[in-house]
Amino acid sequence: MRSELQAVSYDKLYLESLINFLSVHLIKNYSTQKKPLKQVQGGLSKGKLKQVVDYINDNLNQDLSLKELARLVQISPYYFTRQFKQSTALPPHQYIIHTRIERAKQLLKQGNLSIAQVAYIVGFSHQSHLNRHFKRLVGVTPKVFVKQNK
Repeated sequence: MRSELQAVSYDKLYLESLINFLSVHLIKNYSTQKKPLKQVQGGLSKGKLKQVVDYINDNLNQDLSLKELARLVQISPYYFTRQFKQSTALPPHQYIIHTRIERAKQLLKQGNLSIAQVAYIVGFSHQSHLNRHFKRLVGVTPKVFVKQNK
């Protein structure tokens, strides 16, 4: 498993989400715990959600961590992930990717930056990372997107 994760570059938030999911799965299915884990209801409050979303938008170019976002609203990473997903319909790492792509679209429409510069500004580790997610979410590569919006 370690070699697979090292073979492909993933961002820290995605890896933390995977570790969190695997930990919960192992505890739920293989521990001797008799009391089931509490199910989260309702998601984050509007104030906490706004605080997290503003923080993500302000720090989009950085490698955001699940612990960092959870600490911001003073809850555990496990409950943060579940409540954030309930509030936004996306897990935190997917929300950040969507937000990065939306910001990339805005910057590409301006036309004064290269695709590599845009990738760096919105927080992707390299241009191919931006290309992969951009094509998956928008349906075209950033280069085609720029040509379509001239």
